[in-house]
Amino acid sequence: MKYISLAAALLVSGGLITTDALAQRRDRDDDRRQWVDLGCQQVSFQGRDRDSIRVGRREGRFRAIRLAARGNAVEVLRLSVVYGNGNPDELDVQRVIRSGDRTEALDLKGRDRAIERIDMTYRQRPDFRGRATVCAQGLSG
Repeated sequence: MKYISLAAALLVSGGLITTDALAQRRDRDDDRRQWVDLGCQQVSFQGRDRDSIRVGRREGRFRAIRLAARGNAVEVLRLSVVYGNGNPDELDVQRVIRSGDRTEALDLKGRDRAIERIDMTYRQRPDFRGRATVCAQGLSG
């Protein structure tokens, strides 16, 4: 009886470990496959603190977005994701994106959505010199 219980425990625990490992690998594979480049915008803070990334991907549907910065750090305050039907989704970001880094996935409301543009509001950092480029990616459904 002890041998049967031990064998059953090994099978169950082995199955859980295998299932967990497969789920982690699937998450990494999905992350590589489904993020789509939506566009970039150069920001210079010369007299304004707003810019837009024109997407216009009516054929693509996205459930989340993320932003990356190049050239300098950018403090992003808010995003307004404007969908193909004109409705906006207001996202409170409040993050400094360092050059070479990106945000985590920012979930979009509702079902998968076609994005027309992403309006960004940001703040100039005291240590900012020159320009930065902010790029957006969308997670397809």
